[in-house]
Amino acid sequence: MTPVLGLVLLLVTTSLSLCVGAKASPSTDKPAVILVPGAFHRASVYDQVKTSLKKSGYRHVDAIDLPSVGPLASYVDRTPDIALVRTTLVARLLQGKDVVLVGNSYGATVIGEAVRGLQSMCVTTANTPRGKILGLIMLSGFIPYIRDVSHPLSRTDIRTFAPPWFRFEGTSRVYWDAEPLSSPPSLTFYNLLAPAQAAYWSSKLAPSSFTALNATATYIPYMGDFRCLYVIGERDNCVPPALAQSYIDQDGAVFETLVIDGDHLPMLSRPEKTVEIIRRFSGEAL
Repeated sequence: MTPVLGLVLLLVTTSLSLCVGAKASPSTDKPAVILVPGAFHRASVYDQVKTSLKKSGYRHVDAIDLPSVGPLASYVDRTPDIALVRTTLVARLLQGKDVVLVGNSYGATVIGEAVRGLQSMCVTTANTPRGKILGLIMLSGFIPYIRDVSHPLSRTDIRTFAPPWFRFEGTSRVYWDAEPLSSPPSLTFYNLLAPAQAAYWSSKLAPSSFTALNATATYIPYMGDFRCLYVIGERDNCVPPALAQSYIDQDGAVFETLVIDGDHLPMLSRPEKTVEIIRRFSGEAL
């Protein structure tokens, strides 16, 4: 067990108490927000959203750089990604903060795993209000199906269902450039950005760990344990609406859904709309 994961488990087991049907925290503060990017991307994709949220009174906004992303991330499994998000989450709960988690693409899978075991739980400390998880927002989430957890042996290798423009460097790293002429990032990720912006963000892409992307999920958060909002981009070329709908239409899935005029990274192409979604989900009447 890694030291980070051990700390997370210690915090959870010693500091959380079950509070079924808990009401909103008495604090008047806006909730903390945790922002998690997807494969190939760093936390900087949330910079505009983070700035806008802080201007709107959200004092605690954490954007996470995933350990599984980067040229040195070969063979990093999904565990460090989950542990980092969970550590941040538990720290905010221990501060008495309610929390909203936001995950884009693969990041939606990470936030889903990070909340495992924390359903309906509140942090109780001597002198602070109780913090709780308000819910999860999945922006164009590339997420596990229920059967992937209920029947894990039936899940196939990611290479059998990945987009054709994924390039696999054996079982170490995954890239986005297998079809650079027909499927450049300006079409797959950033099709609603101006060319200069698309070129800039394309230059920031980094490989992801095959082991992390290919890992089998161990938990499904969207079967009623947590409030989950799935945001579909009408012009998403990576997780197109039909694929998103296949998650939503599963037997046992409990989603709120929202369709927007967005691509795969609405935090870049539609930052104001993304901020509005987060604020409304957090309980603001806009």
